[in-house]
Amino acid sequence: MKKVICIVFLLFLFTIPVHAQSVSEDELYRQQYEDSGAADLPDELPEETREWMDSLGISSPDWQSILNLTPETIFEQIGSSALQQSAAPVRALLSVLAVILLCALMNGMKLSFGDRPLSGVIGMVGTLCICTVVIQPIVTCIENVAFVIKGAAGFLLASIPILTGIMIAGGQTISAGSYNLLMLGAGNVISVIASTVLVPLLNIFLAFSVVSAVSPAMNLGGLCDLFSKTVKWVLTFCMTIFSGLLTMQTVVSSAADGAGAKTVRFMVSAFVPVVGSALSDAIGSVQSSVKLLKSGVGAFGLLATGAIFLPAALECLIWLLTLTACAAAGDIFELKEITTLLRSSMKVIQILLSIILCCFVILMISTVLMMAMGGAVT
Repeated sequence: MKKVICIVFLLFLFTIPVHAQSVSEDELYRQQYEDSGAADLPDELPEETREWMDSLGISSPDWQSILNLTPETIFEQIGSSALQQSAAPVRALLSVLAVILLCALMNGMKLSFGDRPLSGVIGMVGTLCICTVVIQPIVTCIENVAFVIKGAAGFLLASIPILTGIMIAGGQTISAGSYNLLMLGAGNVISVIASTVLVPLLNIFLAFSVVSAVSPAMNLGGLCDLFSKTVKWVLTFCMTIFSGLLTMQTVVSSAADGAGAKTVRFMVSAFVPVVGSALSDAIGSVQSSVKLLKSGVGAFGLLATGAIFLPAALECLIWLLTLTACAAAGDIFELKEITTLLRSSMKVIQILLSIILCCFVILMISTVLMMAMGGAVT
């Protein structure tokens, strides 16, 4: 009996108290935020987009800075961007209206050039004058859109490794693999289209439109209409296929990842003695912080995508409104050559806007689906 008492006494005497170090979810989030490389993501944005995001008060993918965003700030920034992009279209509008009024005045005087009425010559000269006013800014707009699309593709390719790593850390290995493959393909395809197809093809289309307007003997209007419709149908088809494939793989891989995560937590809780439930809760805490990090990075990606495409989309919309107003003025004074040129230029702007919206929607859908992956895992 004395030996038992001595042994118990010695056990209590030399026992060292041990306790697990508690780590808060905020500390887990900060550690994962630094290790994931999300803090370096703003450096991959174009300079203008980074300034746009700084004006919104969002300089990092931290979820706390995103929560401080207000609708008033967004609308103020959109208005400022629209005002900045409207400078060139307004100058073109005033110049085109001046040429239209001058041509209408000369036509109203009923002058003749030898045996021919002067109206045809005036229409030709007016069309050439409007070409010098409108065509060069539209070519610059095409180049700007190609630069914007390449910038968006570069940002996408830079963010894919970060988002894939976050998804793997959250236990979404299958979803991360499918997302990585699809988005790498989309980013490279978008970049190639912007650099090798968009600029030369649209410049050729614009040249055909100008020739069709300046030289009525070469009626290229049907070819231009065919090109415009073909581009829009191809864009719609590609966007539908990509969105459907991404949605299908997201649903399947998200269900597989959810079942795997629940199985891991159940096995840890059931088969690890004594501390199994504590480890299971720790896994849940880590996954919660990873989901918070993924939501912050995803929301930053959505805002950055909008900031990349918004100035170019606003420029195209303003040019579209400007050319529509000028074409309406040409219709009023029955200046057929000028109206044909303006409406052909409108088709180029419409194709540009369609390409911008297509790329924007693809990136938005992919980011939203990425944020929704694993949302049901508990």
